[in-house]
Amino acid sequence: MCVFCRHYNRDELDDGPDCAAFHEIPDAIYAGDFDHREPFPGDGGIRFDLDPTFADDFTEVMEMRQVLAESASLSQ
Repeated sequence: MCVFCRHYNRDELDDGPDCAAFHEIPDAIYAGDFDHREPFPGDGGIRFDLDPTFADDFTEVMEMRQVLAESASLSQ
């Protein structure tokens, strides 16, 4: 989700992914294991905020994730 957020720093990736909320984005958030629309320790109140430039891509990715999750649960 981070790459779709207006707070994500697209300019400096040399030291790892960062944003307005974190100098170094926690793995749980960056990997998508935690939905950062919810509070996370140390985020200073800055949460995921969809960059409208990426709205269509974000919707497509979220739909694909849902389909994959449903498919995985059916195969178990």
